[in-house]
Amino acid sequence: MLDYNKSFIEVQFPVSRISKESYKERKANLGQTLTGLGKWWGRKPLVMVRAALLGTLLPVSNNYNKDREIFLKIMTMDEEGLWLRKYKNISKKKLWQLTTEEEKEQYFREGSTAKKPKYPKGMSRENKKEMKEELQKIAFNRLSYDDKLRYCKRPEEVELTDEKEWEIINEHLKTNATDLQELIQELGKKKFNHIPKVGDCFSGGGSIPFEAARMGAEAFGSDLNPIAALLTWASLNVAGASDEQINELKEFQEKVYKEANKQISEWGIEHNEKGHRADSYLYCNEVECPECGYTVPLAPSWIIGKGTKTVAILREDNINERFFINIIQNANKNQREKSKKSSTIDNNKIYCPHCETKTPITSIRNDKKTKDGTIFGLNTWGKNKFQYGDEDVYKERLYAIKYIDGNGNRYYSSPTQHELKQEEKVIDLLSERFNEWQKNGYIPSGRIEKGYNTDQIMREKGWEYWHQLFNPRQLLTNGLLMKYSDKFSQTKKEKVIQLLGGNKCLDWNSKLSMWDSYKGCEIVKNTFSNQSLNTLFNYGTRSLFLLSNSWFYNINNYDFKNKSKVCPIDARQINKNQDVWFTDPPYADAVNYHELSEFFLSLDQNFLKDIFPEWYTDSKRVLAVKGTGQSFNESMVEIYKNLADNMPDNGYQIVMFTHQDVKVWSELTMILWSAGLKVASAWNISTETNSGGLKEGNYVKGTVLLVLQKQSSDDFAFQDEVYDEIQMEVKKMIDSMKGIDYKDIPDFTDADYLLASYAAALKVLTGYGEIDGIDIDYWLSGDRNEESPVEKLIKKARDVANSYLIPEEFEKNHWFELSNAERFFIR
Repeated sequence: MLDYNKSFIEVQFPVSRISKESYKERKANLGQTLTGLGKWWGRKPLVMVRAALLGTLLPVSNNYNKDREIFLKIMTMDEEGLWLRKYKNISKKKLWQLTTEEEKEQYFREGSTAKKPKYPKGMSRENKKEMKEELQKIAFNRLSYDDKLRYCKRPEEVELTDEKEWEIINEHLKTNATDLQELIQELGKKKFNHIPKVGDCFSGGGSIPFEAARMGAEAFGSDLNPIAALLTWASLNVAGASDEQINELKEFQEKVYKEANKQISEWGIEHNEKGHRADSYLYCNEVECPECGYTVPLAPSWIIGKGTKTVAILREDNINERFFINIIQNANKNQREKSKKSSTIDNNKIYCPHCETKTPITSIRNDKKTKDGTIFGLNTWGKNKFQYGDEDVYKERLYAIKYIDGNGNRYYSSPTQHELKQEEKVIDLLSERFNEWQKNGYIPSGRIEKGYNTDQIMREKGWEYWHQLFNPRQLLTNGLLMKYSDKFSQTKKEKVIQLLGGNKCLDWNSKLSMWDSYKGCEIVKNTFSNQSLNTLFNYGTRSLFLLSNSWFYNINNYDFKNKSKVCPIDARQINKNQDVWFTDPPYADAVNYHELSEFFLSLDQNFLKDIFPEWYTDSKRVLAVKGTGQSFNESMVEIYKNLADNMPDNGYQIVMFTHQDVKVWSELTMILWSAGLKVASAWNISTETNSGGLKEGNYVKGTVLLVLQKQSSDDFAFQDEVYDEIQMEVKKMIDSMKGIDYKDIPDFTDADYLLASYAAALKVLTGYGEIDGIDIDYWLSGDRNEESPVEKLIKKARDVANSYLIPEEFEKNHWFELSNAERFFIR
């Protein structure tokens, strides 16, 4: 008997397999489905979203093992599904290792060895193919789950079409589906009487609305930030476009690039006197040494390429009181060592090789602090300024160029008079277009608003306008692509592609783009290599040729035509019912999304008004939910109460949570409780590895999925009663998890069992309307040093789990004699 009043994810969730699949998706890097659309921070793995939504819609039966079997089958994570996903062959040597002696005699030629296994001779092509397939399957089934994944595509890259598999699925679920989309829609109708509606009010990069739509649900995505809304719209309408539409968009990109490339070539600003095309340009700041007056070029390292053994060697220019920078490729060991030790900026101090003195960079900048704590010292740049001048403390210098010769070989050289004249021409060309291009929105404009991340830019460089984060060559190149995009774009999708491409060029071609000298790289990195705006003393610039890697990108599209809606809106103002809300809230988050996104908004604002006239185009800093404390807590309660009001009584919320601190858990408990929600279950999905592998160690890594429902109870309880109930719930949950755990592929570690104890506490606590002695409003009204009653109860739940989780090699009596700390250490 199927129970649609309870969902699979409330009862069980195969966290080990989903964790491994999530990690595999993360490791795909640029091969991930949505990352190519543009930069956003903290995207969640699509496979995790798929598993969570499926788990929410699936009913439970009285056979939990069969329920799990069906779940894994739909996710293509069972044996047949993994075989379907297998696309790489196991090598002959590996096949030899995985077969028995009897099988070696059957499948390999006589005389074969571990070093040289050979297939039998004299077989027809068809028989040999069947034999190889049979052998591959035998060996594949003997691999561990982790090893199997090395030979498999991701679940999203295959489609389950086997009629026999669907017969098994349909028989258990009483459905009549032939693919995932049909199944999701049928399950939604059984549970909610219509196609399921799935929403996300912190949509960010669009993972949740995209995956929900791809699975067959109706998707709603919103975010306070318009850049997040743009990426979410693109995930549904570009990554969700047909092959024909994608080809048209690629033709548009090609047309724009071709025109820009033609113009760059006519200007003659990227070719040297040999006719070789530039790949990258390396720039550094220079400052005057206050001790000796020499102009010192600044770089934390003068190693340019570890693979090509390319270094920069500083040599004194005594006539001009500065330094020559000699570029040496295939440098010998002594030259590499000399370069390695010749850093001129380290630990925020400049080092002058001439007088051998060190000066704090704060002294160079002449930093002072105002009464309100603001630090300043450098001259601030005016609105129309786009290059360093004589009045500035810092100057800028081109010190190396990476070229590509006629045979495709890359080499480095110092700039000659020819290249220095090209730099002057670039400045002249930009000067002629600067005002017009800013007016048309082809290059960033607008003042940098003060903030935690943006203050750093102003303090360390004196830049006050967004275009000042780019040098003249970057502005000219990026702006040229935007100019021709604006000229040729006609459809809404083309205009969106224009912005996505323009944003990627900003990210990969700014004065915050670090030069990566590591072997196998030697390339310009992106601005947001982390979650901040880090100013640099030396950086890389991409030529248009290299920037093509950012302008063109593989759009991994999946054609779906489900209903979807995207808009920028404050989550407190949403008035749209959804059956399931997924949220990844900015809880105690160190990422200032509102500030960082203004980097892109500086380019996008004018175009967004044209593409989406109904959208606002500023970052809404004042409304952004950030930090911790009373204001944050109140905002979170408002948001989650509003979401609860915009879902049916049998609806769900899945909150993705990444903190393990008990205090943070207690605050989240009170926020959700106050918002009228109760916790049904919680699962930890690991998406990172440590040196020992994914499932080793006692520490939770990754994302916690909290499964929530509406709390309608007005029951009252005393804390001692609640504690007794928590004890029982913790033991019940641990017993349940152990009962369904696979012995060969264990889903749960001690860290997961301890997390389950937190969830058990939350489940009991949020199940009551009121608990004696717990004043939620009081504890959410400010930062308090004392331990809240909720925090104490969660810690007690953890202690119950510690006591109950007895290692097999320990006798119960000895285990109970140990302290909690000793038990934790032993496990």
